[in-house]
Amino acid sequence: MKLLYLLMLFIIITCIGINDENYEKMLKDLYNLENYIKEYIKEKSYTNSTLTHLITCYIRIGVYTDKEWEPVGGLLPDDLVSYITIKDEEKGTSAQATQTYREIVMPNGETIDFVHMFAVMNGIEHGKSFSDIYAHLVGWGSDTEQLLEDIMYQQGDLEYLIKFTKENYFRIKGGFSEADLISDLDGPILLFNKTDDNYFADLIRNYYNIEECNNRVNKFVELTFPTLVDKVNNETFRNVIYNIYDNDPLINALECKKGMRSKGFAGCYTPSEIKEKYALNQKAAVYVVSDYFFENYKIYPEPEEEESEKEGKEESKEEKDEEEEEKRKESENEEKEEAEEKEEEGENSDVTDSDNTDNKALFETLNINTLGLFTSLLLL
Repeated sequence: MKLLYLLMLFIIITCIGINDENYEKMLKDLYNLENYIKEYIKEKSYTNSTLTHLITCYIRIGVYTDKEWEPVGGLLPDDLVSYITIKDEEKGTSAQATQTYREIVMPNGETIDFVHMFAVMNGIEHGKSFSDIYAHLVGWGSDTEQLLEDIMYQQGDLEYLIKFTKENYFRIKGGFSEADLISDLDGPILLFNKTDDNYFADLIRNYYNIEECNNRVNKFVELTFPTLVDKVNNETFRNVIYNIYDNDPLINALECKKGMRSKGFAGCYTPSEIKEKYALNQKAAVYVVSDYFFENYKIYPEPEEEESEKEGKEESKEEKDEEEEEKRKESENEEKEEAEEKEEEGENSDVTDSDNTDNKALFETLNINTLGLFTSLLLL
C-alpha cells in the first residue's frame, strides 16, 4: 500500500509539478508590477527606455545596487520606485515584493534565483545584445569568475582542477549553484520571447514545464554563442567559450580586482594577461562551465520519413533505373548500327578505288593513242 501511495505521489508531481508557496504570489506580484509600469509610461509619456528595461531594472535593484551596475543595467526614472509604492498602498497589492524574491521552486521542481534571473535580463536588455560583453558579464561570465575565485588557490594539473571544481563548487549551493545556472540559461530565453504584448508572468508560467526546459541549453547556445550552433566537438566548445571569457574586458576587471590580473594605466580596466599562477585555475573554471553546455547541447537527427514516402522514393528509384537501362541498351544498339554502317562504307570504298585505278589507266591509254593519231595526221 505504501509503495502504491509513493507511486501515485510521483505521478502527481510529474504531471502537475510542485510549487513553492511563493510561486503563485510571485506571479501575481510580477503581473501587477508590469501593469503599474505600463500605467507609469502612459501617464508620464515616458520614452527614455523600454517597458522591459524598466521591469527588469526595477527588480534587479532590489539586490544588485552597486554603482558598477549602472553602466551595465542602466538607471530607473527617479520617481518610478515611489510610484510603485503608492500603487501598492492604493490597491492593497505587493508589487514591491518582486525585488525580494530569491530562490523559488518552479512547477517542474527546479529552483530559480528570481532576482538573479531578472538581473541577467536587465544587463542584456540594456546592452541590446544577447552576446556582447555585458550579456556575458551579467550571466554565465560573472558566475564563472566567482567559480574561479572559489578555486583560485587550489593547486594541481588541469584535469585535477576540473574534477575538483565539478565535485565541490559547480551546481552546488555555496558555489556556482544550480539555481544560478538555471537563471543564467533561462534569463536570455525568457527575454527573447518578451514583447510589449505579453506578460513576464505568463511567459514564466508557460515556460517551466518539462518540454520547454529540456531544450534550454540549445536555445541558450543559439542566443549567446551563435558560432557554436551544430558543433559537436567538445574542444571547439572549450576554445570558443574560453576565448570569449578571457577577452571580455568587464570580466577581466573582476579578475583584476581579485588580484588575478595586473593593473595598468587605467587600473583594472586596462587589458592584461591572467597571472601565471592562476592561469590553469581560470581555464579549469571555464572548462567546467563549457563542458556542461556541450554535454547538454543536443544535435537532433533529421526527422524520419513516413513509410509511404520511403516506398514512393524506392518506386521512383526503380523506375529511374529501368529508364536508364533502356537508354543504355538503345545507345549500345545505335553504336552497333553505326559500326556496321562504317564497315559497309569501308568495303564500298575499296571497290571504288579499284575502279578509279582502272579508269585512269584506260584514260591514259586513250590519251596516248589520241596523241599518236593526231601526230600522224600532221605528218600527212
